[in-house]
Amino acid sequence: MEFRRLHPLLRFPARLVLNFCRGVSIYDDEMDQITRPDWHRVMEGKYNKGLAFTIKERQRLGIMGLMPCSVRSIEDQMKAARANFEARPSDISRFTYLSAVHHRHRRLYYRFIRENIEKVLPIVYTPTVGDVVATYGLNFQHATSLFISIHDKGHIRDLMHNWIDEGVRAICVTDGGRVLGLGDMGANAMGISLGKMILYTALGGIPPSSLMPVCLDVGTDNQALLQDPLYVGVRIPRVKGPEYEELVEEFMEAAVACFGHTTFIHFEDFATPNALKFLDKYQYNYSCFNDDIQGTGATGLAAFINVERITGRKLEDTVFLFVGAGSAALGIANMLAIELEERGIPAEEATENVYLMDANGLLTCDSPDPPEQAKRFMKPMEPVKDLMAVLEKLKPSVLLGATGMGGLFTEQVLKTMAKNHERPAVFPLSNPTSNSECTAEQAFTHTEGRVLFGSGSPFPPVVINGKRFTPAQANNCLTFPGIALAAITAKARYLPNSVFSVVSHELAKNTTQEQLDAGTIFPSIRDASKVAFNVGVAMAQYLFDNDLSNIYPKPKDVCEFVKNSQYTFEYQKSLPATWGYPEQPPTPKAPKAKPKTEPEEKKKE
Repeated sequence: MEFRRLHPLLRFPARLVLNFCRGVSIYDDEMDQITRPDWHRVMEGKYNKGLAFTIKERQRLGIMGLMPCSVRSIEDQMKAARANFEARPSDISRFTYLSAVHHRHRRLYYRFIRENIEKVLPIVYTPTVGDVVATYGLNFQHATSLFISIHDKGHIRDLMHNWIDEGVRAICVTDGGRVLGLGDMGANAMGISLGKMILYTALGGIPPSSLMPVCLDVGTDNQALLQDPLYVGVRIPRVKGPEYEELVEEFMEAAVACFGHTTFIHFEDFATPNALKFLDKYQYNYSCFNDDIQGTGATGLAAFINVERITGRKLEDTVFLFVGAGSAALGIANMLAIELEERGIPAEEATENVYLMDANGLLTCDSPDPPEQAKRFMKPMEPVKDLMAVLEKLKPSVLLGATGMGGLFTEQVLKTMAKNHERPAVFPLSNPTSNSECTAEQAFTHTEGRVLFGSGSPFPPVVINGKRFTPAQANNCLTFPGIALAAITAKARYLPNSVFSVVSHELAKNTTQEQLDAGTIFPSIRDASKVAFNVGVAMAQYLFDNDLSNIYPKPKDVCEFVKNSQYTFEYQKSLPATWGYPEQPPTPKAPKAKPKTEPEEKKKE
């Protein structure tokens, strides 16, 4: 067995290990001093309870006196954390404070996020995560993730053996090729992988020790980063072609070799051509998932299902216009086509009312070099480049933006949507907030409050003529934590596209009728943990029922099975369990030995 795989306690003398387990100190004759357990380990973030350690625990663990004598419950510590969080002057300083809490007090950290998700989500996820990525080198403090550079090619398994936890069950990997609307962010993109992993635990209830965030650092074409003295990544132009693809292949093989074939691998923020290529290559050979394509696709389809429920207009009779032809738009468009095909619409008709625009205009049969997955949406018509001209020609009732171009949906665009339809649906999905195609206020104002709205970034409520509108957020955090929970719990063999249709319908179902009546098409973010659990249970049930799980026999109660796998947000006992024993009878005394007598021969002498 390798030395690194030994339990940390086994590296100490046996006598100290024994007494650590007992929770007592000993007098060491050889060292002539009192030797106590390793209190540094007791107070690591993974185990630390802060002031919630009882006096008995402090005394037995050798940490008495290292903190004030008062004892606080986790609820009291939550109040203190909330006061600290709200006292910070900026979002980035709130992020820094939460990172410090995570480092020293992990269980409190995840519970704080879970119970304050509406306030905290914009800090640990979009939009603040964009600022975190942009300043990653400036704020880097300690190792909480795994960096694999192009120079490590051939040695990825060696790097994975250095990881702090051995029970890895899920990996979020990025190469930083296309981060939010920021573009190529190289190694700084690790901030995105970390953000996803945080929500795996806070919303999905997945134990943090089973998660590993990874960045494949293959250089960057971002000249500002290459010239930044604080940049933490490899300072070379981004590696492409066979060398890059071989690194990804080695990473995939090393992941399952080190952690098992059911390891869930989440691809995040790869440039669109690479994202599509790797999904096509690995989808049916690994338990893998691309959030930008499949997570966004499932979230978008859920929105369309709820638009159908509100307006009464069937999806097959709805005209959709997607502005942007990247991984997000293609993911949603393809999920929509899959849904229509499952409803019995022939494949050639399923895309009839689905139109895509890119930087060159409407995708037609004459469009140059479209992505492979976009070809099914190309139309035999004259190319049109101007958005307003397309709106007037097609009169779509659903307008979705995934362009990264802030303000693209102008007042004229929104008024045209409102003119053509009683309840137009508008989805500005680009992140961060500055890149959103329009704001919630603009959408509600220019449609007289009739819009069905869902944005990628959070927006505050809007009041028009005394009526208050709460903008829905089309946030992938409503889907990917549940997807990960199901894949990990059921030990998925692979994830076909049909899985994400189940996710979409479950997410849509979690929007109440009261919310639909108010024009809200997504559940509230405050219910994100409940939604993640429901999505996880529905997807796990599908995996078990369709022979996509490596667990046999399948559980009788899938809901209970998933629940029992989740991380607990309550403090655990810090001392070994003890129990009473009856008094043992005294040990019988050994019989006395007979006195020796002199041999007879000696007596005669």
